[in-house]
Amino acid sequence: MHLALWGVMLLTTASAVQSRPHPGVTGERLVISLALAGCLLSLAVAALVRGPWKSEAATAAIPLILGAAGDVLAWLQPTSTMMIPVATAVAMLFARLRPSLAVLLAAPLTVSLGVITAHASPSRNAVQNAGASALLCVVLGAAYVFARQARLRHDHTELLLAELEDSREAQARAAAVAERTRIARELHDVLAQSLSALSVQLEGARKLAERDQADPALRQLIVRSGELTREGLSDARRAVAALRGDDVPMADQLTALVGRCRRDLALPITLSVTGQPRALTPEANLALYRGTQEALTNAARYAPGSPTTVALRSTPQATTLTVSDRGRAAGADHTETGVTVPPAEAWTGGGNGLRGMRERIERVGGRIHAGPTEQGWTVEMEIPT
Repeated sequence: MHLALWGVMLLTTASAVQSRPHPGVTGERLVISLALAGCLLSLAVAALVRGPWKSEAATAAIPLILGAAGDVLAWLQPTSTMMIPVATAVAMLFARLRPSLAVLLAAPLTVSLGVITAHASPSRNAVQNAGASALLCVVLGAAYVFARQARLRHDHTELLLAELEDSREAQARAAAVAERTRIARELHDVLAQSLSALSVQLEGARKLAERDQADPALRQLIVRSGELTREGLSDARRAVAALRGDDVPMADQLTALVGRCRRDLALPITLSVTGQPRALTPEANLALYRGTQEALTNAARYAPGSPTTVALRSTPQATTLTVSDRGRAAGADHTETGVTVPPAEAWTGGGNGLRGMRERIERVGGRIHAGPTEQGWTVEMEIPT
């Protein structure tokens, strides 16, 4: 309709300028000028405003002004084109208002246009011309009623399609949660129970070794195996919790991990947590935890004894976890207070590698950067919040 309104403006202006009496500034010509101005102003406003009006009164005012000004022009300049502004006003009423109100407001404009057309026509054609002008208004009104209903049905169909899509996504999420719960249950039943049984067996082996006065190195290996089994059980439970969607604070997980690395890998690690912790998905928490675990294992493997920093930084935009070491320390070995420390390859944190770290982080929408620095090696993982 907006393009058509500009065409009606040009047609109305050309007809008013060419018809007699011409627009002017005195008497009847002044009235024609004012009526033409009312038509052009209302048409321009209707063409420029594309959004919905604030109220029905404002919506109805523009076509009523156009229709009244068009009736005045048709009365003073009785030409065949002067019915177009009134017919346009009727179309605007039906296009922008509910049908009952549009009929109430369009009826006076249609009747007045028919009367004016009949008065300006020869007596033998008066009824025919009046009926034609009224029929034009009725046809345009009906066309816009149907167009309005079609648009509403289209909008309703789009809404139903959007609701259907949301329902399908909800069903897919529910199915994924159910499958993850099933996998978590299977992991718990198989892996966690097996590790628990292994821990019990190792504890029995430790007691037997103590009773039989076995070699101290053997007893130490049995004790360490029991500790690793319990830590593996803890990791298995953490993975099951992530699958089930349980949330464990990242700072607490890092504190436990750093304590294990200090004890098992002989790494002098410093942990720092800054910013207000942001809520992350269990998958994102697990990805950061595994990435930190792998980075610390690599630091112990390639830079044993090197001072290492683990920094967790939370901002409104992202959660960033950085692991940095200073390279291989001079004279570093794998002993601590005279007790042999197991190599990093034997620690439970190893095995993912940089590729696995990257895949984990990217799977949850994050990014990772790993590379050498002036003093050592840095791994930085960032997940948007």
